[in-house]
Amino acid sequence: MTAGPAGYWPVDGPLRLGAATVIDVRNDARVVEVVAYDPAWSEQFKVEQRRLADALPTALSIEHIGSTSIPGLAAKPIIDILAVVPVVDVVVAALARLEQLGYVYRPLAFPEDSEHLFFVKDTAGKRSHHLHVFGVTSPAPEENRLFRAYIAANADAARRYEAAKRRAAELHPDSRAQYGAAKEEAFMQLLAEARLWGSSDRRQSAER
Repeated sequence: MTAGPAGYWPVDGPLRLGAATVIDVRNDARVVEVVAYDPAWSEQFKVEQRRLADALPTALSIEHIGSTSIPGLAAKPIIDILAVVPVVDVVVAALARLEQLGYVYRPLAFPEDSEHLFFVKDTAGKRSHHLHVFGVTSPAPEENRLFRAYIAANADAARRYEAAKRRAAELHPDSRAQYGAAKEEAFMQLLAEARLWGSSDRRQSAER
């Protein structure tokens, strides 16, 4: 996990838009592992989406993001979830609902961005879910959607991103922070490509 442009953050894909304060994690266990795509990830998200819909009744959207949301793409086996709410303070005031589902609030993850809440969830002692909650005015959700769409639509971009992640995981299996830093250059290049791709696609749609 490293800093990046405003709320985005490489969970295993975007989510940045603002530099994150990262608490590095080191122990004897491998905390970073990139594995082949698992079709079960989609169903795991759907199960969690239904649970979160009850825990976040004001949510305007609850979406699967990050590499586990892109069919065929290798990823860390952690389901990344993006939720958009009208007011993030309402979520902070009612944390018990998320805590009952196993989500732990990490208020120091993005202290510079009051519109970005971050939660982690472990299953059987291993990290299994990341939840990012954004206020409705944040630009981060749309940036995440754009990156997801670009990687899903471009085989070469997906190949390059996967290669960068695998290299980073091999170099830094015991540090999420260093893993993120190692793939930062590739990620930023792909994000720039996604923005150009999105602008071109919008122009073509407007001209039709």
